[in-house]
Amino acid sequence: MIFGGRANPRPHPSKGGWRIAIVYRITGYDGVIRPDHRVWNTPLPSIRKPLPGSSAPQDVNAEPITHGNYFQAIRDYLQGEGQDHVRKALMVRYPLCADEFHGETLEIILEKHGEFYHPARILVPCKDGVLSLVLNVAVTPHGRTWMASEINALNSVAGRLPPDGVPAVYGLATVPGANHAPLSMFLADWFEGFHEFHLSIDPQKGRQGMVVWDTTTAPFYLSDRQQAAVYRRVAFLLTRAFNPHTTEQIYPWHHASGDFVLRVKDDALDLRLITVRQYAPTIGDRNGELEAEARLTALLVFFFNLTIRNRLDRLDGTGPPAWADAIAVQETIRGFFDALDEDQSIEVKRLLDAYALDEVMELLSLVAERYQLMDMEKGLIRANLASHGALLHETLQRRFQAH
Repeated sequence: MIFGGRANPRPHPSKGGWRIAIVYRITGYDGVIRPDHRVWNTPLPSIRKPLPGSSAPQDVNAEPITHGNYFQAIRDYLQGEGQDHVRKALMVRYPLCADEFHGETLEIILEKHGEFYHPARILVPCKDGVLSLVLNVAVTPHGRTWMASEINALNSVAGRLPPDGVPAVYGLATVPGANHAPLSMFLADWFEGFHEFHLSIDPQKGRQGMVVWDTTTAPFYLSDRQQAAVYRRVAFLLTRAFNPHTTEQIYPWHHASGDFVLRVKDDALDLRLITVRQYAPTIGDRNGELEAEARLTALLVFFFNLTIRNRLDRLDGTGPPAWADAIAVQETIRGFFDALDEDQSIEVKRLLDAYALDEVMELLSLVAERYQLMDMEKGLIRANLASHGALLHETLQRRFQAH
């Protein structure tokens, strides 16, 4: 596979593969982005945080990475080892296209600027359709550190989840950027037709709802039934990812970061997890021998934290902190128990059924203190923890009595 940078060459098969033009775009900008475009030489927005164990931001004096540097680094990747990564993805998704190209241009679309990555969507046309991939690009040491952790985590979690629960990773590379600064990147599935979602004030209903950022048509609000399905599915996937033997769990995660995406098709809702930043034990380490009681304690800690975190978001993704309605508690419990096997379910039910309200509140307080991620969460959790605990205890008791 050979990717060229010329304007519109006619693709033709060669001994090395295909020849194809590369086109650059940025979501929110019209047309193609070329070297004479006004954003080409402007720096990428970048959050420079300290590396773990350090108090000083890294690379503070480094030459900024421009949009042009970014696109050129991706082109170099696609002209190098990225060819094999794309072919690997084609073999998985469109195996009949791996050696036969249909189309004249491959599109690189800079989608957004995140805390860790600047993800680009790569569109590869073939006769069976268009293969959509994501190339996550880290331009800072902070991002590169997270990337190494995330690739290991994605590969570890994939086997515990339903097919396509998380993106498959097709390859990792490091490419020199501006002034030879390294840009790390990994190629993975882009879930086409899936969109980010957040709590928002529904103007038609005049109350809090859940908006889906559908960028192909228009944003829309979920029905109450669909919103319930979101919380249930989030809880199900995270609980399935929890390893009861090693106590490994996906953490951190946050709705405000857009870690989950969804698709509504024929009124059916499908939900995927697009990032796994870390996958680490709750207690001890992966190789430690844990007693059954310790493993059960870790599962309970995971559950209580899940009931809190599934209610946290920011209005419209970037606004003030938001707290989900009561339906999130009921559906989080449903998703959690749906993901457990029968023996786990019996054990957890036995313990939770014996907890009085004050015991639930004590555990919730300890978990909330341990797992706080953002300063903005502290006041919100503190203001809602008592009512959350009462609702959680009541909902659990109703469930256990019904079963």
